[in-house]
Amino acid sequence: MHTSHMKDTNNHFNNSLLGAQKEKLIQAIKKIKHEIDECYEAEKDAFVDALEVENRFEEIECEIRAEFQNLHRFLDEEEETDLERVKKERERRVKILKEREKKIAMQGRDLEKAIERLNCKLREDDSPKLLKEIKELLQRCEVNFIRPAPIECEILSGHFVGPIQYRIWKHMQASLYPNISMLTFDPETAHPLLTLSEERTSVTYNEDKVLPKENPDERNPKCFHYYYCVMGSEGFTHGSHYWEVEVKGKTAWRVGVARADVHRGEMDSSSTLNGLWTLSLRNGSIVACTHPKPTQVILYTLPTRIGIFLDCDKEEVSFYNAVTMTPLFSFYIGTVLVPLYPFYNPCDTDEGKNSAPLSIFHPLL
Repeated sequence: MHTSHMKDTNNHFNNSLLGAQKEKLIQAIKKIKHEIDECYEAEKDAFVDALEVENRFEEIECEIRAEFQNLHRFLDEEEETDLERVKKERERRVKILKEREKKIAMQGRDLEKAIERLNCKLREDDSPKLLKEIKELLQRCEVNFIRPAPIECEILSGHFVGPIQYRIWKHMQASLYPNISMLTFDPETAHPLLTLSEERTSVTYNEDKVLPKENPDERNPKCFHYYYCVMGSEGFTHGSHYWEVEVKGKTAWRVGVARADVHRGEMDSSSTLNGLWTLSLRNGSIVACTHPKPTQVILYTLPTRIGIFLDCDKEEVSFYNAVTMTPLFSFYIGTVLVPLYPFYNPCDTDEGKNSAPLSIFHPLL
């Protein structure tokens, strides 16, 4: 009886333990099923992401083709214009030469007719009457060849070809899109420690400049406290815009785009979070001022001129090495309901090492 009781107890214990372990198995299965659901969801998201990326690249390919089609169309029209000009000039020149040739030929025929009449007279029998007729005939047949004035036949290719690529490039300037934005610095938005050139195309940081006694904010509420930048033009709200900034000889700079309502006092950070989309040179390296931390821009050589392309419609701002037109970095700026302005910060002089100005560069085509 005692033995039977022990067996029942052990069976009950084993059943309880087995039930607990089975419950763990059930929970483990549920957890794995949940993981499978997440895996499938992630797989679906990855598929959608891949599809969106593929579609986006197809759109970009279409944009590139469209741009090149525009260029081809422009070049085709230029070619047609040049060939038409050559054709008209050829027809004009050939017509003049043909008319000269015709006049010479008419004189030749007149001379041949004169010879024929004289030969006919020579074949006649001699008579007293013939003597008189010969005299009269010689007077009538006195024909001289009058050479037409010479016509310039040399065709110089420079009149039609010349620096054809440069000429077409200059013609292309009018059709460039976007065209070069002709900017100048706005002194009303300059920090008091900034000095503008007379043409308002260069800016330098002047740490020895004497500031007014009153608070700079009270003198000019648009001044930055700590961000020495200048914004030019009336701001951009739509369309595409491109400009270039000369940064040669500088050890530090910051350029890009800023919202019109950007905070002009001290900021915890000056990244995209605060309405600034900029590149910056510090300690020999260029970084994109992204949030929450800067993004390193990998370069083999530092550019001497930065190109900035703002596409308000596509909500993007992109940076280039303006000499080679190599892309450096692109920001997605999102929907902005206020004007956007070019942003320039020459940075401090770094004990004279960074005294070179930051200049707006206007490409000459």
